[in-house]
Amino acid sequence: MVLSDPSPLLSVSSPINNIALLHKDAASAGNAVVSTLSGQKATTPSTPAAGTAGTAGTAGAAATTETSRRGKMRVSSSSSTTSSETETLSKDVPAVIIAVVLISHFQLKIPLAETFLYLQNQDPLTGLYSKTWTDLNFIGFWIVVFTFLRAFVMTVVLKPFAIWAGVKKEHQQNRFQEEGWVCIYYSISWNLGMYVLRTSPVWNNWTFWFKPEALFEGYPHTHLPHVMMWYYYVQLAFWLQQIFVLHIEAPRKDFWALLAHHTVTLLLISGSALSNFWRAGNVVFVVMDLADIILAFSKSMKYLGVSNRICDVFFGTFMVTWLYTRHYMYAYILHGFMFTAYEMIPFELDISQGKWYCRELAWLPTLGLALLQILMVYWFALILRILVKILRGHSAEDDRSDDEADPEPVEFEEKKKAVK
Repeated sequence: MVLSDPSPLLSVSSPINNIALLHKDAASAGNAVVSTLSGQKATTPSTPAAGTAGTAGTAGAAATTETSRRGKMRVSSSSSTTSSETETLSKDVPAVIIAVVLISHFQLKIPLAETFLYLQNQDPLTGLYSKTWTDLNFIGFWIVVFTFLRAFVMTVVLKPFAIWAGVKKEHQQNRFQEEGWVCIYYSISWNLGMYVLRTSPVWNNWTFWFKPEALFEGYPHTHLPHVMMWYYYVQLAFWLQQIFVLHIEAPRKDFWALLAHHTVTLLLISGSALSNFWRAGNVVFVVMDLADIILAFSKSMKYLGVSNRICDVFFGTFMVTWLYTRHYMYAYILHGFMFTAYEMIPFELDISQGKWYCRELAWLPTLGLALLQILMVYWFALILRILVKILRGHSAEDDRSDDEADPEPVEFEEKKKAVK
C-alpha cells in the first residue's frame, strides 16, 4: 500500500483529512489481512456458455487439467506468496499506526500520544528516569516501529541489493534479507549498548568489559539515565517483535530451540527491568550481541556468493568471539548471581523501594541465566560440528538454523522425472 499523495500527512492545517486518509488506508490493510488469512485472492465465478455435450465434456476435462496444474503450482508458490503478502502487511499496517501516533502528537496535540514516543517519569532534580505504567505504551510503539523497519529495510534496501549482486534464487534472497536485517540491528544495538556500558560504573576495560561486583553495588538501581532506560526498553520491544518474526520466517531446523531462547531472553529482560537489575541486563545484551553481528554478516556473505575461504575466516572469527563472550564473560555474570549477589545484597522484599531480592525470588535470575547458557552450550556443540567439517576440507555451512527444506518448483521436479 502506497499513499498516492503524501502531502496531506505533512500538512499541519488539515487533521480531519489526515484521519480520513489513514482510515482509508487502514481499511485497505484490513482487506489485505483477510486476503492473507484466506490464502488466495477473491475471484468471481463465471458461467460457461451453453454448447454441445462433446464440447462441454472437453471443456470440463480441460478445466480439470488446468485446475490440477494450478494446484501443483500453488504448492511451489504458496510460500513465496504468503511471504510477499506478509511483507506488505508488515509495512502497511505498522505505517498507518505510526502515522496515527505521530499525527495525534504533533498535529492534534493529544496528551496520551506522547507516552508512545517519549519516556515520562523524569526526576526534575536529578534528570534521571524511573519506571511507570506508561512505559508499556513506549514499548508497544517500538514493537510496531520494528515491524515496519524490518519489512522496509528488507524489501526496499536488502532485496534490491541481493538482486543487483546476482543472487538468483528467491530462497537465498529471502535468507539474505533476514540475515542482513539482523546484522544491521545488532551492529547498532551493540554499539549503543557499549556506549551505555562505558558511561556506567560497571565499565572495566576493552579486554574484559565489566566489573562483576559493580553489577550489584548500590542495588536497587531505580533511577537511570535516559539513554540507558531508552536502550533497555527498545531492546525489550525488539525481542517481543522477534517472537512474531520467528513465526513468519521460513521454518528452521532449530525452531524450538530458538523459541525457547527467545522466551528465556524475554523473561530475563522483563524480569531484570522489573527487579531493577538494569546493569546486569545491559552487560548480558552486549555480551550476547557481538557474536550475532559476525554470524549474520558471514551468512549474508555466503548468500551473496562470496568465496568459501573468506566465509571460513569469518566463521572462525565468529567461533572465537562466541566462546569468549557467550561462555567466558557470561560465566562471570552467572557466577555473580549465584554467589556475589548473595554476599552484597541483603534479602529484602520492598516493592515500594524497588527491592525485589529476597530468598523466595533470588534463585529466579540464576535459573534464567543458567537455562540460557544451556542453550548456548547446545548451539556451540553444533558449531563444533561445523568446525570439524571445515578441518575435513568442507566449507562452513551453518546447519543450525537453515530451512527444513529448500523446495524446488513443482515444474522443475516434473522436468526431472521426464528426463528419467
